[in-house]
Amino acid sequence: MAKNHFYDDPEFSYQKYWVGRLYEHQSEVIAIQKLLKNQHFESAADIGGGYGRLVPTLLKFCDQLTLVEPSLKQRQLALKITIPSDKNLKFKIFEGTSENTTLPDSSLDLAIVIRVLHHLPNPAPALQELRRILKPQGVLILEFANSISLKSRLKSLISGKPILLSSVEKRRPANIRRGTIPFVNHHPHTIKKLLYQNGFVIDKILSVSNFRVPFLKKFLPLKLLLILESLCQQLFSYGYIGPSIFILARLDNK
Repeated sequence: MAKNHFYDDPEFSYQKYWVGRLYEHQSEVIAIQKLLKNQHFESAADIGGGYGRLVPTLLKFCDQLTLVEPSLKQRQLALKITIPSDKNLKFKIFEGTSENTTLPDSSLDLAIVIRVLHHLPNPAPALQELRRILKPQGVLILEFANSISLKSRLKSLISGKPILLSSVEKRRPANIRRGTIPFVNHHPHTIKKLLYQNGFVIDKILSVSNFRVPFLKKFLPLKLLLILESLCQQLFSYGYIGPSIFILARLDNK
């Protein structure tokens, strides 16, 4: 997880970051719904869940949901999430990171880690922590920025520079005056290897946000983009085409 002071910066609004990114948000919702279709869990946690952007979607698949987030500002925003009064749901918010969630051993049936690994040059400690907190046969949805996306391959072809297993760049998000945040693209084989090393078995892979191209978002209706997205998530996963990869895995060795 990125150092939380960036997300606590009073001049930086992570909610505003998502303004104009409805396609990306809905693409992730589609992926979650596909991966968790017809499943229901007693206990789940959204690790690095920020202000709770995905909480309304995740609540449909569990009885108890815990949001784990290092940023005080984001946790305070998450407190404002409205839980449907007709649902017997339990929603808790904990301070913690992907490497140290503060959750008990073997306490979760489902863990969701989305838009977290792109801040982790070394994701191994986070995978070890996920292994610790999930029950045997516990389910994991893990997302990461893809270093071998079609866009990356085209750039490599044009520039003649090879694609690295992991590429790290420092960016200064809008409205943050000082400092930078690491943004990391991971190679799918690296992440898959880490999952296997930590006792996970991969059930399904999806390629997500496949049409995250400015001119497509500008000229094609959102509804059409999302139809194309839904149709292509499975197909494009075979070539790791999209900028974001979602993996559904189960803890099989504990």
